[in-house]
Amino acid sequence: MTINKEKNFVSCVIYLYNEGHGIEHFLSLICGVMQEHFEKYEIICVNDGCMDDTVEQVKAFLAEQTDKPVVSLINLSYYQGVESAMNAGRDLAVGDFLFEFDRCEPDFDPSLIMDVYHRALEGYDVVAAAPKYGVSLSSKLFYLIYNLGSRYQGKIRQERFRLVSRRAINRVNQMNTYIPYRKAMYINCGLKRDTICYDNKSVTKKPHNREERDNRSGLAMDTIIIFTNVLEKLSMMVSVILFGALLVMFGYLVYSIFSKVRPVEGWLSIMSLMSFGFFMVSAMLTIILKYLSVLLNMGFRRQRYVIEGVEKLTQ
Repeated sequence: MTINKEKNFVSCVIYLYNEGHGIEHFLSLICGVMQEHFEKYEIICVNDGCMDDTVEQVKAFLAEQTDKPVVSLINLSYYQGVESAMNAGRDLAVGDFLFEFDRCEPDFDPSLIMDVYHRALEGYDVVAAAPKYGVSLSSKLFYLIYNLGSRYQGKIRQERFRLVSRRAINRVNQMNTYIPYRKAMYINCGLKRDTICYDNKSVTKKPHNREERDNRSGLAMDTIIIFTNVLEKLSMMVSVILFGALLVMFGYLVYSIFSKVRPVEGWLSIMSLMSFGFFMVSAMLTIILKYLSVLLNMGFRRQRYVIEGVEKLTQ
């Protein structure tokens, strides 16, 4: 039975960081779906400073293919994190639709890729595939804090991959020259968005090294500052606590005047006031400095990623 292939040009951006153990299987899955269902497509692999044989495995996979897909390889100069790497891949992509694979974890059925595509054709500019299980505790905590403090109605969760229309990409690029967290930008761009949740298969997750953990921690903090008012609420809460402590100390002083209790005169009130006062000043300075750091980064950081070179692995 002949399948009528889709006419839309589709780009697939795949993030690579030490994926040598499973990249061939993942590429086989993606290329298999693309070849079966699309007339024109491209694969863009972003090498974020891989220190294993990931690139060699990619080239070995392509060498074995008879019907070679169009594959480009972006080599970043050094490890820069998933967001910067995927921004580089997105800027090179030319497709009408863009699949973003942030990690090479094929814990989904290949048919899910087409389910996401067909949902996009129903009028959604951003469609994500989200696993139901296996979300780490740190990720759950991040999404909880983000969703509680988000300035927008959209909620986020862990996603395995997503499909973005060219209109959504253009809209996000118009919103800001620096895209710190694509997921939040997509959900806040004002276009229709949907998520397909799936029962994910059991796969062995790749452990994160210290560099990855530090990068993700920094990204989480920047995202919470930029897209939520969590720190504003925290600042207000600290102020309320300090004001309440002042009221308690004032009440205690009034009570001591009219009672027989005679503590060391002035010691309790002065020490309590100094402790809370120094804590308040420290908290405010930390928040202000972090805000200034993010604002400077967004306002003056023009070079979002550093590319060593782009290779055309196939024609």
